[in-house]
Amino acid sequence: MLKLRGFILQASYRVVSGSAGTRVPVIHIYGRLEDGGTFLVRDNRQRPHFYIRTSDVERASALTSQQSVALEKRTFNGEPVSRFDMETPTDVPGLRDRLHDVGVDTYEADVRFAIRYLIERGIKGGCEIEGEATPGEGITWVFDNPVLRPADVRIEPRVLSFDIETDGKGERLLAISMYSSEIDEVLIVDGSDRPMPEKATRCVDEYSALNAFCERVQQLDPDVITGWNIVDFDLTALQKMAQRLRHPFSLGRDAGAIRIRKAEGYFGSGQASIPGRLVMDGIDLLRGAFVRMDDYSLDAVAREVLGEGKAVAGDVRDRLAEIIHNYRHDLPAFALYARTDARLVFEIVAKLNVIHLAVARSQLTGMTPDRVAASIASFDFLYLSELEKLGIVAPTVRSSDSRVYEAQQGGHVLEPLTGLHRNVWVFDFKSLYPSIIRTFNIDPLSYVARPQPTDDLIETPGGAFRREPAILPRVLDELFPRRDVAKKQGDEVASHAIKILMNSCYGVLGTPACRFYNPALANSITGTGREILLWSKQWFESAGYTVLYGDTDSLFVRSGMPDADEARALGKELAAKLNRDIAQYIGQEWRVTSKMELKFEKLYLRLFLPRARGSTRGASKRYAGLLNAADIDGVQFVGMEVVRRDWTALAKQVQRELYHRLFTDQPVDVYLADIVGRVRDGKLDDQLVYKKNLRKDTEEYTATTPPHVVAARKSTQPLGRLISYVITTAGPEPIDNIQHPLDREHYVIKQIKPVAEPVLATLGLDFEQVIGDSRQMDLYALLGDR
Repeated sequence: MLKLRGFILQASYRVVSGSAGTRVPVIHIYGRLEDGGTFLVRDNRQRPHFYIRTSDVERASALTSQQSVALEKRTFNGEPVSRFDMETPTDVPGLRDRLHDVGVDTYEADVRFAIRYLIERGIKGGCEIEGEATPGEGITWVFDNPVLRPADVRIEPRVLSFDIETDGKGERLLAISMYSSEIDEVLIVDGSDRPMPEKATRCVDEYSALNAFCERVQQLDPDVITGWNIVDFDLTALQKMAQRLRHPFSLGRDAGAIRIRKAEGYFGSGQASIPGRLVMDGIDLLRGAFVRMDDYSLDAVAREVLGEGKAVAGDVRDRLAEIIHNYRHDLPAFALYARTDARLVFEIVAKLNVIHLAVARSQLTGMTPDRVAASIASFDFLYLSELEKLGIVAPTVRSSDSRVYEAQQGGHVLEPLTGLHRNVWVFDFKSLYPSIIRTFNIDPLSYVARPQPTDDLIETPGGAFRREPAILPRVLDELFPRRDVAKKQGDEVASHAIKILMNSCYGVLGTPACRFYNPALANSITGTGREILLWSKQWFESAGYTVLYGDTDSLFVRSGMPDADEARALGKELAAKLNRDIAQYIGQEWRVTSKMELKFEKLYLRLFLPRARGSTRGASKRYAGLLNAADIDGVQFVGMEVVRRDWTALAKQVQRELYHRLFTDQPVDVYLADIVGRVRDGKLDDQLVYKKNLRKDTEEYTATTPPHVVAARKSTQPLGRLISYVITTAGPEPIDNIQHPLDREHYVIKQIKPVAEPVLATLGLDFEQVIGDSRQMDLYALLGDR
């Protein structure tokens, strides 16, 4: 009998043959032990099941021979339920759908079998395992039908990054490179007697390379296998090669083939399952952690994060030809390129802490680390775990559609007072929406659809809620102090994980794909946020201050003070006073304890609020502010061209410099005239590239053909999602196939002028006069974009 603690990496099941021809589903839980070993829990005692109202049992019995079991559990409305047990998980959807067809509602009939196993035991990431165990083959301990309990377990995941090189069609394997803290090696497929470069191993054929790769994986025993686009390309290509070569291609800790689920939709990513190991694609890890990049190619991300790109001598966009050439004629360069790719991925995910973040999010929600980015599923696990404790069942999800159809209020935006302002306070409500949920007890379980006049409820703009403590407010009450502790301890990973979870609570409630979808809940949160924002605006105005702008959870207030240090000190005092007053207001108006907290966030020495293009009204969610007069990077931009991917590097450079000059009282006219002259002289051609994503295949653009699609159709290279192109005298052309001279005047009119005009208008200057081109007419405005 052993009692060990570990962290769950993977939860799945397999169906085996039982007695008398029965089929028995067996839960498989794989993970790492605290002592560094590995474990597998196998449990054949669990049965797939779901619930219906007990009042519907008679109607349901006409559709199945399965017997129902009456339970003490209840629906949200307090109705008793009965449970249907099925033989295997695949038997559930058929009966569920038949019941729906005759109008019988089901409950939790879509919850994954292995996930339900964890939910019912309250396990989130860490667990204590107690039971009989035997040494496994490739796994330290195998437990059969043990007792699992929740436990707080911390592990350091072992990570292996790999990358493959193939021929132009992705059909013939040239090399497999691997990188981790223990290995830096490339397996090169080469049947000759050429000398192998440093850290390269010869494999006489593709079969030998697959053999060697599988052996390395088994020896290194990683918890996480990562790479760049490894599911849709690397693993998919290797699986096809293995099938062609009849190679077993065993990468798991346990017997079983790799399973790959193809990407759905143009922007989807595929998923891969290897027994006992996590497959976590680098691109998905960044996106799941909300790390925003203009370009998600490995070269671009590596340069942004590490300051180092791919090991190529020529243009990285035409790397295929160089790879093939080096494979044939320069093996050291080929090996370096392959090894560098694997290393870059490893170092990117390590530096950004995205794997550790996934593990931390798993500990919070219960979802396995490879699925924590699925916000609805993570919220589902968390909330269902709490319902399980209360003996309440939740509705089955009927829709996978995450689009919003019913009217929902967004965050409230105050119209900006346009122009240039000095010493402006910025106040933010700390985690506004989670704080509203906590304060007003907003929760699927506490919501009252049809309030009675005699009910003592918390009335919000979107709906009414009971006063008895509910699930979400309690969960958030626990998370807030945990995040504060993490921040004080400098644990950015834990703090970020908690922030992501807290912020997701609002979004999922307004999404039809969530089982707890209810527009009234989302509108209660945003509607209350609007009231709080407007009340705070009035509070400042009553104190004699001018509110220049506000958006959802923030207010920009003119201090009217010439001294910046004195303004900062007063800003902190005002935030503390408003918090006291708003707590009193909320307590009197709703009879609840306020969890709202306004913070003095920063002081802009200068703030510019522009007009919307072609309008006299102020532009929402667009501004530039100066924090530090001594540094051009002291200018912060929100919603402006400098932070948008679809503007050129030229426009961004010009905008950044112009606002720094405006805010520090430096002349702009000489700089602007010089930059236009340099563009026209061809000295800034490297800054004229546009980058824009394709949102579907190029042939699917039929109603309109945007410039990046025109360019994509002219490309000679395999298309990715991001298209890089320039405007020439013949229109848009991809940078890999530029056939005509650049139309530099286009960039003067369409890139420099739009970012310059708001600054020039503030100074009473005219663009054409400043650049010394008073004869110029904006023909592009007359003819339209090219």
